[in-house]
This record gives sequence, C-alpha cells and structure tokens, in this order.
Amino acid sequence: MKTFKLLIIIPLLIAHSTGYAQDSTQTELNQKLLSVVPGNTRMLMTGSGWFGYSATFNDNVKTDVTKNFNSYGFAPLFLWKLSDKMFFESEIEVVNGEFELEYAKLSYSLNKYMTIGAGRMLTPFGAYGERWEPVFIEKFPNTPLLPTDPFLPGETHLNWGAMMGIDLRGAIPLGSAKMNYALFISNGPKLDASQDPSTAGIIDYENLDDNNNNKEIGGRIGLLPFSNSSLEIGFSGRYGKAGDQGDPSYEKTGVFAYALDLSYNKPIAEIKSVINIRGQYNVVMVDKANYYLTDSTTYTFDNTIRSYFIQFSVRPSMTRNKCLKNTELLVRYNSLTAPKNAVWGAKDSNGNGGTVSRIDIGLTYWLSWKAGLRFAYESTKLPDGPNENIFLASIVYGF
Repeated sequence: MKTFKLLIIIPLLIAHSTGYAQDSTQTELNQKLLSVVPGNTRMLMTGSGWFGYSATFNDNVKTDVTKNFNSYGFAPLFLWKLSDKMFFESEIEVVNGEFELEYAKLSYSLNKYMTIGAGRMLTPFGAYGERWEPVFIEKFPNTPLLPTDPFLPGETHLNWGAMMGIDLRGAIPLGSAKMNYALFISNGPKLDASQDPSTAGIIDYENLDDNNNNKEIGGRIGLLPFSNSSLEIGFSGRYGKAGDQGDPSYEKTGVFAYALDLSYNKPIAEIKSVINIRGQYNVVMVDKANYYLTDSTTYTFDNTIRSYFIQFSVRPSMTRNKCLKNTELLVRYNSLTAPKNAVWGAKDSNGNGGTVSRIDIGLTYWLSWKAGLRFAYESTKLPDGPNENIFLASIVYGF
C-alpha cells in the first residue's frame, strides 16, 4: 500500500515543475504529502529557500543602473496528521529579514467530498495565491503585477495573502470531468476613510482584526472539463462590508470582488514539449461613497480596480538532451488599472487614472523538481512616464 501511495505522490510533486496537477490546492497537496510519511508521529517539515539579484535601469538614463543582491528568504512548512480525519498545516516566512506567520490552519475531513478548516489560511480567491505563488512553484523570479505598492498606496491582497476565518472545500466527480470548490466566511476587508486624499477609498484585505461585525463571504469553484485534468477554469467571488463599525458615513459601504482564472497544460509530441497557459483576471468594486478631505472638500469616484496577467511557457521535456529538457521559456503580460478619478494611482497625461502594463520574459532551468535557476527581464510601462526595466535572477530550492 505504501508503494502504491508513493507512486501517486511522486507525479504530484513533479507537477510543481510541469504543471499537471490542476485540481490540487496547497492544502490538498500537503495532505497527500503527509499521508506517505513513515512512522507514528505523522509529522513532516518541508518548504523552500531562495536568493535573488536584480539590475534596474531607466530607458532615458542609460547610465542610471542599480545592481543589487535584492532578496532572500526561507519558508518552512510544518505538517501534522493528528488522526485519519484531522490535519494541521502552518507556514512561516522569513523574507529579507522580516518574520511572518503566513498561515496556520486546522482541517477536519467530514467525508471524501468535504473538508472543513479554520484558522489563518490562504484565501481561496483565484488560483494564484493558493497554487502558483510559492517561490518553488512560481516559475518567474518575480510575481505578476499586483494591485499594491509601488503603483497603488496600501495593499489590497487580492492575488495572495491570508485571511482569518473558516472554509469548506472539496471535490466532486462529474462523470469524466471534475469540479472542486472552496467556500469561506472570514473577517471582512477594511476601507480607508481617512481625510488623506492619497489613500481615501483604498481597500485592505489583510484582515487579522475585523473593523466591524459584518463578515465577508466568498469562495472559488474550479471546473476541469477533460478527463486528463489538462484544463481548469476557476470562478471566484467575495463580498463584505468595509467601513468601520458605528461610522454612519461608511459602515454600510460594501466591497465586491471577483476573479476568473485559467490553467491549461498540453504535451505536444511534434515539438517534444509541454506547453502551459495560465492567467487570472481580478476586479474590485467598492460602493460609491463621499470622502471628506482635510481642506473641507469632498469628492467621490468610481472606485473600481482591475488587474490581470496571462502567461505562456514551453518546456521541451520530452527531448533526450538533458540540458534542453530542463529548460523552460516563459512570457507573461501584466496589466493594472486604477480608478480613473481617484487622487491616488498612476496617472496618464490628462491626470486620469491610467493603466500600468508590464511584460516579463523569463527562463527557468530546473536543477530538479524542487530546485531551479530563474531569470527574467521585465519592462514596466507607466501611463505617463518612461519605461522601467529590470533584470532579475534567483535560485530557488524546495526541500
């Protein structure tokens, strides 16, 4: 039986580099990892470490180059199987010297189709935060263009991050197809209703302490229409009240966000390669509100943020050449659009909220299924300004 389980787990682990395991969330993968650990304690420590370098230069100033060993990190992941039905997982991240408990979650299996969990957990909104964000899974040395600094004030935490709450998740067979789901109730988002025009109207989803008694509800449904699970299409939504409790101007201000994500993997024998396409589209819509500024004026705007990325990669993993089969070529297009009339956010030449776009061209060399060298050239275009170009390199090791 243990041999059979190992035969199931090893392809799932290799799928971190090839991308075949479309219907595995991080929690589900952790449970499968732990199920083959020998001994009575059923405890496992896994995780990743990384080290990075960057060189930044401006289109208009060729001599203005900044070169840095710019990042390092260590992220141990602790897994405990407390019984046949109860499972605990926790990850600690140390990034550039800053320590953070990324998540700590206790899960209980009700049946083979349903698991309930509670704690600080990865938010099941889109596919990026739960599946593609960990550094040993993310094929680029950088993340997609996210709705956060330096292009927006504050942090909206849409594509990554954790929430405080409970969730219900599982998978349901649909004939030759599959469906997975995750539903949650959590502390809600927080609205910045300060008198500072540079931040008024920003939403923060880092909800360790709720600012009101109205909890957020949301979830994600993933559909895998093909029997080989090569394609997954995900639909996510979340809604909650964001204003402070007892504030008559904002306590009923709601925030609705939705996301669409897609992942497709296809071996192509003619070119002896595996191609992967993945992407995610996010929209955050805040109810219209009047913001009172320090100069005694008020203003309002259509508070909607849109962001997306689409990524393509090809890896000639079916060739005999050892060096070539471990090389993966990648390209990713990113876009972020701030509210048109907000004071904050990148502006175009007319002073309106514009779109920040970025193109990433990358190469990954897989030293093993758990380690790799990543290189990328990213070019960011602001709505009214010169391009910023960065060369990035990193070494990532999963253990």
